[in-house]
Amino acid sequence: MRRYSGRLASLAAAILFALAAVAPSLADGKRHQVGSGETLWGLASLYRSTVEVLVKLNGIADPDLIVAGQTLQLPDDGNAQPATQAAPAGDAVYEIRPGDTLSAISLRFNVSTQVLQAANRLSNPDLIIAGQKLSIPGAPQTSVPIVPTPLLPPVSPEIENVIAEVATAEGVDPKLVKAIAWVESSWYQGAVSHAGAVGIMQITPWTAAWLEAEVFGQPLNEETSVYDNVKAGTRLLRILMSATGSVDLALAAYYQGLTPTQAGVLYQETIGYVQAVLAVKARFWP
Repeated sequence: MRRYSGRLASLAAAILFALAAVAPSLADGKRHQVGSGETLWGLASLYRSTVEVLVKLNGIADPDLIVAGQTLQLPDDGNAQPATQAAPAGDAVYEIRPGDTLSAISLRFNVSTQVLQAANRLSNPDLIIAGQKLSIPGAPQTSVPIVPTPLLPPVSPEIENVIAEVATAEGVDPKLVKAIAWVESSWYQGAVSHAGAVGIMQITPWTAAWLEAEVFGQPLNEETSVYDNVKAGTRLLRILMSATGSVDLALAAYYQGLTPTQAGVLYQETIGYVQAVLAVKARFWP
């Protein structure tokens, strides 16, 4: 759920959601929110600073101990901008996800690591962080964030068991839920979008509030509980499937909201999102 939101008085109004790119590591002016796996050395290199400067600026006692979610102040010297934020015109853009490596990205898009390194002016191919944008030479430009399909089926017994249990209880195809969850977050519960959507199914705060108040009648913990997050997203999908009578339209509504979908409006981004979910499902869970 990523882009479009609004106030409505009806059920259709209540489930208009926002969907944004998954990126727990965010650069915001002179601050940086630490992402999973990041190090102070790596951030110093990325922002053209030094470990010593960041330690002093943030009062860090142990340079080897920074944690995901921690916000760091960056030096106010005019250079505190990521070295590789924008991609060259003419290439598709991929936003790095937690756990990505340059070699894995090269395999996904059939582009050599050397080409990726040169196209993005990466001085250190081992230094890429979640949220950073890479140019993918030769890949078609698209307004929809690229969703790389892994070479092997994703495997996470804990998450797959939760999805299977919840989807079966809701009467929804578990394979479809798996595909949505993969496109939304790569099965990463710690994912937080720029719009505040959280977790595996990328549940926005207003969606969560509506589901808790009007659908479940009880509070859920979508932010930290995999089970509650999947429960919320799967129930939402079931509602949308009932409202639209179509898997494709339900996926469209999951992305852009029910109101424009029922009005027959499908944004180009929405079409790409639906195609991405169905492609992932067809490849691994047909």
